[in-house]
Amino acid sequence: MKELLHELADEVAKAVGSFEGDAGAIMGTSAYGTPTQAIDRIAEEAVLRYLAYNDSDLNVLSEEAGFVDRGGTQTLVLDPIDGTYNAVRGVPFYATSLAVGKDRLAAVSHGLVRHLPTGDTYYAEKGAGAFRNGKRIRTRSFNPKDGLFSIYLGSMAAPDAYKVAKSARRVRSLGSASLDLCGVASGAFDLYYLNTVAEARLRIMDIAAGVLLVREAGGVVVEPRREELDMPIDLKARTNLAAAGDRRALEVLA
Repeated sequence: MKELLHELADEVAKAVGSFEGDAGAIMGTSAYGTPTQAIDRIAEEAVLRYLAYNDSDLNVLSEEAGFVDRGGTQTLVLDPIDGTYNAVRGVPFYATSLAVGKDRLAAVSHGLVRHLPTGDTYYAEKGAGAFRNGKRIRTRSFNPKDGLFSIYLGSMAAPDAYKVAKSARRVRSLGSASLDLCGVASGAFDLYYLNTVAEARLRIMDIAAGVLLVREAGGVVVEPRREELDMPIDLKARTNLAAAGDRRALEVLA
């Protein structure tokens, strides 16, 4: 499975890297009824094409195609481009996110996030640790006087998001949930916090690989009320979350 996920990420990187058209051009409608942009379509098609060519029996759950039943017992949870807005605007912070599981987030067994502009690859396998470019990564111990948080603070943020931001020394908002989670896993961020109105909450495709990475690196991922995060591998499920490298960082939550 590790080899397959790396190969799929390679295919996405090649497809996106060779695309010379308008990344933001509308190319149909996603499984959610929202416009599909060209960069997402190009990336998703690269994955589906590779799976078909290699006769993989993994089912696929993707933001654009929805659920693709390929007769398997496991599902590839795919976000072809996480951070599409960044990619379209020319901000070099977006990724492809791939995870494999059965029915729930807690049962995801393998996850890979490829930061496409840099090529950095984050990989985790349940019970075997988390890695960046083949080297083990671990979360950071929390120093309350030097907290670096990644927090969504846009127009759809809940008021609590601003309260949490004020407790940090420094705050970032980078626009790619999978890479934000990788930042927690690698010790770059002490906390990733997203608390929004219902329509802006994260989907399983955004976080399936990243949550596994955080947990395998020694961190925790919870709902805003601090209950361990779990959700079905399903198109309709959405969530807010807090991911911390050190459980003590969760003390800043309301």
